Amino acid sequence: MSNVITLAGPEKPAPVARHEEITVYGTVGPLTVALTRRTDAMAGLIHVVLLGSAIGLEVVATLPDDTKGRAIADFVGPAVVRSAELAETEFAARPEAC
Repeated sequence: MSNVITLAGPEKPAPVARHEEITVYGTVGPLTVALTRRTDAMAGLIHVVLLGSAIGLEVVATLPDDTKGRAIADFVGPAVVRSAELAETEFAARPEAC
């Protein structure tokens, strides 16, 4: 009967990262671009992330949590928002390309 019944332990849940929102750079449709800091990991880093219902949380850039890192994040975040806006416009103009 071992070919019919298999005994396996319960699946372990995937680890969950905890992020603290520092600022939101913008929202395009269902996507949000934000600057976050992980609260469950080593301190000293900030992350520009893209949040969406289908993709979840996707880290776009990881930078040092200091004034230089924040200055770079303040350029990267709006650039990601603008990229999402351009993509949204393109997809709306040519839905068959999706």
